[in-house]
Amino acid sequence: MISTTPGAIRSTEEEGNPSEQIGLEHEGIERAQMADFENLIEREMGATLRPLWLDLPHTPEEMAVMSEVMADVSKSTARLDRPTRQHLWDAARQLGTMQKMTQMLSRTEGDLFRLYPDEWGFYVQTYRPLASRLQLLLSKTEPRVRQIFPLCELDPHVEVFLDSFKPLLGVEMESRFATHAHGEDYVRKLNQGVQRVREQVRSEAFGRKLESRRRGVDKNAKSLRDYIDALFAAHGKLLSVRVDLSYKNAGQINHPGVPREETARAIKDRDRFFRELKKQPFAEHYLGCVWKLEYGLFRGPHFHVLLFFDGAKVRQDGLFAKLAGTLWGQITQGRGDYFNCNAHKERYGNALGIGMINRSDLEKRALLQVAASYLVKVDYVRRLTLEGAYRTFGRGEVSVATIRRQPDVPDLLNSTNSQGG
Repeated sequence: MISTTPGAIRSTEEEGNPSEQIGLEHEGIERAQMADFENLIEREMGATLRPLWLDLPHTPEEMAVMSEVMADVSKSTARLDRPTRQHLWDAARQLGTMQKMTQMLSRTEGDLFRLYPDEWGFYVQTYRPLASRLQLLLSKTEPRVRQIFPLCELDPHVEVFLDSFKPLLGVEMESRFATHAHGEDYVRKLNQGVQRVREQVRSEAFGRKLESRRRGVDKNAKSLRDYIDALFAAHGKLLSVRVDLSYKNAGQINHPGVPREETARAIKDRDRFFRELKKQPFAEHYLGCVWKLEYGLFRGPHFHVLLFFDGAKVRQDGLFAKLAGTLWGQITQGRGDYFNCNAHKERYGNALGIGMINRSDLEKRALLQVAASYLVKVDYVRRLTLEGAYRTFGRGEVSVATIRRQPDVPDLLNSTNSQGG
């Protein structure tokens, strides 16, 4: 833990140890970033109705990953009335805010809230704009946010936030109290929650959990990048098709066992889908796939699927997506539903990286890589957990012999292990 007390800083400067000096420089950077962040909050405090998500400094990749998560929430709640849908949307959108807030709180020291008397009673004094923003976030947080993502583990920072402030989630933001006892209880819960955040995030166990999660996501993302590069190494053109496979009447959760029953059945349907896919008339042009299993509160189990075909032999990507969706309906005996992303390209622009892509078109290849990687990186936000030896992500296989015939990319042999499909 980095000490920010003046005494600690003077001691480091006097000793002049190079490694400690580097640590001091990092501390200075972190403190400057915190100051910039809090200045941003101060400028925005007047607009309390502004979505909290927009007030936090997120990277473009973080925004894109959250967009993928929110798109799934949107589809999962499409059948609900508008107020309920908006409520669930807002609750899910705060996941990114909770993650950032937890990171910021873990770097603070001391009590962020105190109670002082005045002529009207007692008021809550906040130290640092971050504390005021925390109160607002707590008042906007849906206590049942975990239920929006059945069978899922949320980002470790979000889990810490929800556990640390459990008594205050959804509680109206207050700044003044008529009695000392009421105000003192509120302030104590706030400060205790902040302290629990610090202890949890700074613990070795949390660091190991975070690193393990990142390693798993990064490993899958690299495997996916290598796989797509290997396909391009073997073929001059790829026809990229994205189709979402789901069920018409899934997500009707009447008892706790339903989600796992639905998911187990979906996994069997998925295995049969890919087996039958290789028996279709177009199978000779089918090159491989990427799939991701997810579960929505009102959508149930569903798969995001990327299919790759030999672009030198076939065209009409929308038609191939339709054929895949029709096959899914046959496999599921009419229970299945699908969405043809290639038939609605105007909704996505270039964001999905779908359609015909030439090996030499580096811009489109990059779009495909980025879009595909988001399927994996949503696990940073919420990760589906299943009992047993079930996987939530998989990809096809590229022949070693095929790659060796290509003289330009010999380093892609590490991507040949089968991941599914």
